[in-house]
Amino acid sequence: MERATMDKDIMEILSPVLGHELAAAIIEHRSRTLKKPLTPYAAKIQVKEYLKTGNPAEAAEMQILRGWRAIKSDWYFNEKAREAGSSDANRGRRTLVDAARDFLSGDDHSGDAFGFSGLRRH
Repeated sequence: MERATMDKDIMEILSPVLGHELAAAIIEHRSRTLKKPLTPYAAKIQVKEYLKTGNPAEAAEMQILRGWRAIKSDWYFNEKAREAGSSDANRGRRTLVDAARDFLSGDDHSGDAFGFSGLRRH
């Protein structure tokens, strides 16, 4: 089967679950970045794993960001738990980035975040 035809078939498998843009990104990630193109059969298996996570788009983005060839739902949940654990360790400690994000969004309820009380976004 010709690569272009296979990519079209893979797009038809992935896009109902991931949307066109993210499906194209997964195809590109596998073929260009990893040099291990998906097959239609592998795409079907991957869709099942995306769906098991309950958040297929986030799982696919995690796959790309981590440079993974594929994703399994347990990998996804392990990463989410690891991320939650690290955020629990930092809970209660605001960073300058947190304060800036709150300030720019207008959600700064911290009172005196890093000595910037009284500043208002106009």
